[in-house]
Amino acid sequence: MNLYNAILIGLKDIWAHKFRTLLTMLGIVLGVSSLVAMAAVITGMEKGMKESMIAMGGLDKVRIDDEDVPVWQDHLRDQSPGRLIRDVHALQASAPLVKTISPEMRLDWRSTRVTSKGKTASTSEIVGVWPAVLEMNLYELEHGRFFCDLDEEFANSVCVIGTGVRDQLFGSPEQTGETMVPIGKTIQIGGQPFTIVGMFRHYESEQERKLKELAKKQQQETEGGVKRQRGWSGAKKWGDAFWRKNNVVYMPLNTAWIKFRAASNEDGTPDPRLTDIDIKIADLDLLEPALQQARNVMLTMHNGIVDFEFETEENQINDIRTRIRNMRISQGVIAGLSLLVGGNRDHEHHARQHQRTHSGNRDVQGRWSQQ
Repeated sequence: MNLYNAILIGLKDIWAHKFRTLLTMLGIVLGVSSLVAMAAVITGMEKGMKESMIAMGGLDKVRIDDEDVPVWQDHLRDQSPGRLIRDVHALQASAPLVKTISPEMRLDWRSTRVTSKGKTASTSEIVGVWPAVLEMNLYELEHGRFFCDLDEEFANSVCVIGTGVRDQLFGSPEQTGETMVPIGKTIQIGGQPFTIVGMFRHYESEQERKLKELAKKQQQETEGGVKRQRGWSGAKKWGDAFWRKNNVVYMPLNTAWIKFRAASNEDGTPDPRLTDIDIKIADLDLLEPALQQARNVMLTMHNGIVDFEFETEENQINDIRTRIRNMRISQGVIAGLSLLVGGNRDHEHHARQHQRTHSGNRDVQGRWSQQ
């Protein structure tokens, strides 16, 4: 049997069993389509996760978190001081492999509302910071200025906001048709007046930027010579790195402590504890020695009590790799099942055809033997 006859027989078999062939092709197409679609989704998610990680500070950023004391130090629990500004000064003096230190005093956004003329902004965080936060979290000012030493020393009521806060309180460029720069405007933070002295540039992922550009192209449509405005609005993504950067409110660290934390304990005593101490390592190749320096300083300041831990971006990288690996396994299983179902259906059909052919041959041979 030559190749032409084999192809001809195959086409005749396909035509004779159109429905079965359709099901087989459908199974194979679904398997290949799911494989391609899952690969694209996984690639996009991996890229988005890495973009978010870089947007929040990069690989050289390390966060010093509070941690419950170990069991063998449980009797010292009441002596745990927590993270204090003195820890920051000690790290600056005794940890040369740490190039940047950014203390933060975060306010409770649920009780500290940001308002202006009856409008309330949904903020990602309201934080008292030092100027080091710009380098720590890779922020860039687009308008105005950041805090100076006088703002910190005199606890001035000034703040720097993201574009998301501006959009909620004063209107977005898509809504107003112009770019609003709120420098010098007064807003209420926790019922107290604050003057906006700076605003960060707008942050968005590559995917959001492409969607925004596409929406702009479709913004004006001609219908009978009349242009219709559609506008564009990005979905609010709680926890998204770019949304968080656009909806932040920063104030001087001393301002946050004096105006909001100086008498925030239940007994009315001052609460000097920091909510975050972020550090950046001078050289990633010296990550372990730098962390050991910081650990030694913290142990000295905390009288040997291990009530802290270091959270590195390596942990996030491992988490990303684990998620990607799990999704790829799921992708392989789904595609494999689809291909298996399609291929198995075709295999069963050919097996039955083969069985019927052999049965017919045996019947013919039996009749010839009887004759």
